[in-house]
Order: sequence, then C-alpha cells, then structure tokens
Amino acid sequence: MQPRTGAALTKRAVVDAALTVVDREGLSALTIRKLAAELSAPPMSLYTHFKGKEQLHDLMFDRLVQRLFPAHDGRTWQQELSVLGHHARSELLAHPHWLPLLTRADAVPASSFVAYDHLLRLMAEDGFSREAAMHAFSSAMSFALGAVLIERMMTPHRDVVVPLRRIALLKKAIATFPCGAYPNIAATNQALDAWSFDAVFELGLRSLIKGIEVTFVPSGRKAKKSRRSA
Repeated sequence: MQPRTGAALTKRAVVDAALTVVDREGLSALTIRKLAAELSAPPMSLYTHFKGKEQLHDLMFDRLVQRLFPAHDGRTWQQELSVLGHHARSELLAHPHWLPLLTRADAVPASSFVAYDHLLRLMAEDGFSREAAMHAFSSAMSFALGAVLIERMMTPHRDVVVPLRRIALLKKAIATFPCGAYPNIAATNQALDAWSFDAVFELGLRSLIKGIEVTFVPSGRKAKKSRRSA
C-alpha cells in the first residue's frame, strides 16, 4: 500500500487513528511514529494537522467529548441527562484507555457546545437558574464518570468482579448465621443475586435526576406537569 501524505489525510482521520492507538495501547504509548504507522503515512506529514503532541492531545480530547456527549434531540432535560449519562458510561467502559484524556485542563471542547446548549435551554425553560443548570449538569456527569472509575477499579481483571466475589462470600456467611441472627441481612439472601453494576448505575442516575428536579424545578411547574400528565 502506498504511504499517504499529510494532505491526503483529514484531521478527523488523524485524530480518530490516534484514539485507536490509545484505545489499544494506552495514552502513554502514543507516539508520532506509531500514529504514522497506524495511518500508513510519513511521520512528518502528520504535522500538517497539529503542531506537537500537546495539541494532538487537545484535538483528541475534543473528539472524545464529541463521542461521549453527542447532540440529542431530547424533549426534556431529564431525558437528555439520562441519555448523556448512559452514553458516556457505555463509551468509557468500552474504551477505558481514553479516560486520562478527560484531565486536559487547557482546552475547551467546542464539540460539546451543541449538546450543552440544548440541555441548558431545556433547563432554563423549566425554571432553572443558569447556576443551577450548570451544577445539575456537572453533578450528573460527575456521577456517570465516577461510576465508570469505580467499575474499573472493582473489575481489575475480566474474570474478577470484586463486588460479586464479596456477595458470594456474604451468601456463604449468611448460611452459617445462627437462627435469628442478623435477620435483615439474612432476608437479602435471594435479592443479592440481582446485584449488577448496571442496576446500581440505573438507580443512581435516575435518583439523581429526580433529586435535581425536586430541588430546582419551581413547584408551580411541577403541579402543571402533574395536571397535564393526569
């Protein structure tokens, strides 16, 4: 295959190839030579699209945010937060080596502006102050990203899920309880089988969104919504 020149490549193709390398090998393993090999292009030709590695990382961060928070046409801010939270979690669990890119502090991800502006508009229409909307969005996204970090930490290997191992040990312990001891723990024995990261995340995100609604949406608007849905 003939090597491609920098002019023959788009910036999007270069950035996506960089994300592919990081997804496979980790951020610290990304070099210009590896990126050039991924693209079958001369290393120096890539500098058509970025000045150096720091700028490349900024471009990757912007592209990652675009993938994590794509524009949706949610009719309510609750739907929008739910979709964004689920999608971000799904993407980062599938591509955990992208997580370090989220620590970029010197770049504003313009790719997120459409989704963020749409969400803020929906919240403003529902009575949120600008400050409340900002904090509500940050809370939901912090929960989603934090859930990913916890799940990664608690799954050090594919065949090791720490909470499930602990649940198995707890079930064995319950079987040895003296009659009448720890009755509330003993009563959860069968329910423990239903535990999953998905169920924990779903409950947490749904509860957070409901809590945001109760805290920030004016009571008059809640009453109107209740009457419309009745």
